This record gives sequence, C-alpha cells and structure tokens, in this order.
Amino acid sequence: MSCEETELRILEHQENQLSPALREKMETHLADCASCRMFARQLQRLDAALSAGIQTPVLSANFDQRLAERIGVGSRILSEAERAERKRALQAEFEAGQARLGRGLFGLDGLMRHLIWPALAVVFGWLAWQLTLDLTTHITAQSLGGLDPRLLPWLTASTVCLAVGLVELYREAAFLRSR
Repeated sequence: MSCEETELRILEHQENQLSPALREKMETHLADCASCRMFARQLQRLDAALSAGIQTPVLSANFDQRLAERIGVGSRILSEAERAERKRALQAEFEAGQARLGRGLFGLDGLMRHLIWPALAVVFGWLAWQLTLDLTTHITAQSLGGLDPRLLPWLTASTVCLAVGLVELYREAAFLRSR
C-alpha cells in the first residue's frame, strides 16, 4: 500500500471500517513507514483533543417525535397550482441569481468589463513605447520645441493610458445610465 492510499484510508482504519484484507495491508504499511505512523498518531491525538473539547448536545426527550412531525408537515402533497407557483418562484429566484452573478465582479461580464480596458491600456502603452523609441532616434530636441526626446515614450504611453481610462469612464457611465 502506498503512502497516498494510507493517508486516504487512515480515518477508516482508525474507525475500524476497513475490510480485513485492507486492514492487514494498512497495518503492514504503518509498521514499515515512520511518516505514515506519525501521521496516524497525529490524527489520533487530534481526535482525542476534539472529543475532549467538544460536548455532545443533549437532545430533548421528544426530539424524535417533533422531527417526525416537521418532516411530515414538509412533505405534504402540493396541488397543481401550488407546484406551478413554487416552480415559478424558484425559476425567478434562479434567474435573478444568475443575473447578479453575471453582473458581479467575478462573473464573465464583470471580469471582461473590469479587465479588458486595463489589458488594452497595457498593450497600447507597450506598443506606443516601442514605436516612440524608434521615433526618438529621428526627432531632435528642436522639433519638439526644446523637449528632451527621451521623454517622448513616457508622454506617449501616458497619453494612451489616459485615453483608454477616459473611454472606460465613458463606458461605465453609459452602463450605469442604462440600469
């Protein structure tokens, strides 16, 4: 038996739920493997600590009877109209939940809306940076009105990011107006 199998079945072993053949394999492995033996001991100590620290709640004398009554009340047969109404309500609740998930930050729509523009800004900023590096070799300080040509990539990338940010603000405002 491998260590992975032992770890998966260790709780069944400790609760005497293994077949005799598996139990024998488990005990053979535990006798040979110090790591699994230590793991088994740690689980036994944890189980003992949890058993000592957690008190089992005491149920009332009529608990079984009350539980049976509640189960009986919940399992009454619904009329066709009640079933249709329950189905409609569950469907509406499901669709509302789906809509909330789709519009939320982690829904596909929300992820696309929140991530696509920053990704585009990065791509366009990088492209602008690469293109302006080539341009700076051909531009002189005089053609820029005294501006240092080494600042041109920074200015271009900043302009692109600003433009993408303004477009996103416009899109978000349009989205909020449409709600």
